[in-house]
Amino acid sequence: MKKRFLLFAIIALRILPTYGQEEKKWSLQTGFGEIKMLENKYDEGDLFVSEDQGNAFYLSADYWFSQHFALNGGIAFEQQGLYTDYSDGIGLKKVNMLGVNVGVKYYFFPKKWIFQPHIGASVYTNVLNLGNQKGESKVILDQGYPGSHGVLNYDVQCPALSLSPRIGLDIHLLSSLSLCIDYDYRIGLWGSNKAKLRFTDGVLTGQTIGIDERNIRSGISIGLKMDFPAKPISNEAKDNLLWLIYSWISSKANY
Repeated sequence: MKKRFLLFAIIALRILPTYGQEEKKWSLQTGFGEIKMLENKYDEGDLFVSEDQGNAFYLSADYWFSQHFALNGGIAFEQQGLYTDYSDGIGLKKVNMLGVNVGVKYYFFPKKWIFQPHIGASVYTNVLNLGNQKGESKVILDQGYPGSHGVLNYDVQCPALSLSPRIGLDIHLLSSLSLCIDYDYRIGLWGSNKAKLRFTDGVLTGQTIGIDERNIRSGISIGLKMDFPAKPISNEAKDNLLWLIYSWISSKANY
């Protein structure tokens, strides 16, 4: 393990000078992730439900107006699930949000460094499900109590705006290509997901589970970012990348 760590450290030090030779002006990034609903205030019901989950997809761009500051904006799609514990997907009911977002990022290190941690903040807009969406549906549970039936009553209203502080890390894979890992905390203004699930058969017949989520959620995502103008890949960087792949395969083969 120590030998492999030393090997990767040497590779990183060799690749490091190949970055940052030209000033990048803007970047294009795309990725996906998972969200978790963090606040459930509903105490009416016989049973407890844990954090609901969802999916997030985005396409965004960064415009650099200084060495450390970048303006960020793009399109974000978010899919929230209700009663994730009882579904083999994100929930027994799905709620969609779509809109644009704009914000700023601050990068701590010089651009030539391979690892680029940053902090930032964004404002997310949404144009879907802004009014109260009420309804009732019959559901079949896939998890928790598989095969059980229930009646789901819901009252959903998505927020038009969400405020989001964020942290992240960009890792240079090539001169103009980076792996991006981001975590954000999205605070929805107004809106909520209210629902009540009543079991109609099985061991829980007649019991209910209620939720009232305030649209405060966390999100973690992974993506790829391309910098423009794109930089040519040096022969040294190509050799180092091949060496890294070969070394990783060799280390696996030794076990």
